[in-house]
Amino acid sequence: MFVCRSLLVLLLVSFVSCESGCYFNRQCAYPLYSSKTPYDTVRGDVRDHPKLEGCSAVSVWSLHRHGNRNPGSGVVESTRLVALMKDDIIAAWEAGRGELCAQDIDLFRAFQWNSTIEASPSFLTGTGYDELLHLGQRIRQRHPELVEGNLTDAVYFRVTNEQRTVASAMAYRHGLLGEESDAVIDGPWDPDMVIRPYAFCERYTKEVRGEAAPVNAQIDAFQNSAPYAAVVSAVQKRLGLTRSLTADEVYHFYELCRFDRSWQPALRSPWCAAFSDEDLVVLEYRDDIRHYYRNGYASWLNPRLGRPVIKDLLDTFTAAADGAPRRVTAYFSHDTMLQMAFAALGLYKDEFTLVGDSMVPERQYRTSYIAAFSTNILAVLHRCGDSDNQTHRVQMFINEKETPLCPAGGCSWDQFLDHFQQFRDADLSFCNSTSASGPDGGGNSPGGAAAVSVPVFLLLAQVASFVLSRV
Repeated sequence: MFVCRSLLVLLLVSFVSCESGCYFNRQCAYPLYSSKTPYDTVRGDVRDHPKLEGCSAVSVWSLHRHGNRNPGSGVVESTRLVALMKDDIIAAWEAGRGELCAQDIDLFRAFQWNSTIEASPSFLTGTGYDELLHLGQRIRQRHPELVEGNLTDAVYFRVTNEQRTVASAMAYRHGLLGEESDAVIDGPWDPDMVIRPYAFCERYTKEVRGEAAPVNAQIDAFQNSAPYAAVVSAVQKRLGLTRSLTADEVYHFYELCRFDRSWQPALRSPWCAAFSDEDLVVLEYRDDIRHYYRNGYASWLNPRLGRPVIKDLLDTFTAAADGAPRRVTAYFSHDTMLQMAFAALGLYKDEFTLVGDSMVPERQYRTSYIAAFSTNILAVLHRCGDSDNQTHRVQMFINEKETPLCPAGGCSWDQFLDHFQQFRDADLSFCNSTSASGPDGGGNSPGGAAAVSVPVFLLLAQVASFVLSRV
C-alpha cells in the first residue's frame, strides 16, 4: 500500500513539475479527467500478458462501460453557455490581461461550437466506437480459438436502453467477430437486474440519488473548500476576465475542456488552457467524491447492487467448465455499474472515507482509472491439460491490466471458486426494504429467471447511420 501511494505522489509531482508556462507550451499536460478520461490513456493490452502453457481459452466474460460519448443534454447547455465567453477571453488577452500564450489564443480563435451534439446528447462518438472496435480486435488476436467455427449459441451480447451501449456492442462485435457478423444483441431488459439494477432499485434512487442524499452535501463542501476556491481564483486570473466567475462556471469550463480534448487526435483543447495541472488534480477529486458517494463505498447499497453481475460471471464460467457451448459473454452498461462491481469485489477501497472538506491525493478510488470511457472487466476461462487430466484456470483483467483478483499466471479453478462463491446467493430484495440492511439480493440472468425483453430495433435504428459511417 505504501509503495502504491508513494508512486501516485511521484506521478503527480512528475506531471506538475513538467508543466512549463502556458497550456500550449506544456510538454506533458495532466492526462486524467475522471470519468471522461479516454480509454487509451489508462488501458493495458490484453495481448501482452503471458499465455498459459498447456491451456486454451474456452470462455471469455466481460462487462464494459460504453465508449466515449457526447455530453448529456444538461452538460451540452451549460458548456454552450460558457463557450460564448470565447470572444471575451480573446478580448481580454488583446487588452493585455490574463496569462495565456498567443498560441492558446490561436486555439481559441479556431474553436467552433459543434452544434451536432445538441441533437445527439450522450450518443456514442466515433472515438468511442473505435475504443470498442479495437478492444474486440485485440481479444480476437489474443484468443482466436474463441471465435472460430460455428458460433450458434456461442456468443451472447446484452445492452441497456441507451444508444451509447447499443453502438458500443456493435463496435465490439465488429472488432471481435468481423464486420459481417450478425450475432444477436440482446436487450434492453426491463427491468435489467444484472447490468443496470440501480435504475430499478427504489431504495437506491431515494437514499443515494435523492435530494437529501449525502453526495450533495459533500459536493457543496468541496466547492466551498480552500482548494476549489484557489482553482476559481486561478482560472479568473489566467483568463483575464473582468467579471467574477462562479464555482459552477469554472466546472463547466472543465466539462468543455475534457469533452473537447477527448475528441481531438492530439488530446488538446483551448478550454484546457484555463487550468494548470494542479487545478486539474483538484477538479478530478471533485468528480471522485461524486462517484464515490453515488457508486462506491460511501453507501452499503452500492456493493450489494454490484453482486448480481459478478454472480453472472460465476454462473457463466461454471456452466462453461461443465461444457456449455457459450464462448463469449459481453455486457455493455455504464460507469455506475462498473464501479458497483468493483465495490462488490472489494477493489480500490481506501482505509478512510472520502469527504468533500478534506482532499486526499493519495487514494485508491480514482475514477480516472476505474470509470474512464470503455472501462471493462475481462475474465478468461482456460481448459488445461489433456483429456485424461483436465483442469481449469482463470485470468482476470481490468482495462486489460492484471488485477489483484488473479495473478498474471491465472487462478486455479478452486481459487476462483473460493473467491467468487460468496456471490452465489446474490439478490436484490433489499431494494424495496426499509430496514438498515437487507438480505444479499440477486437478479435475473440469461439462464435464470425470466424477464421482459424489450425489442432493440428502435435503438438500432438510432445507431444504424452512425455505424454505417464507421465501417
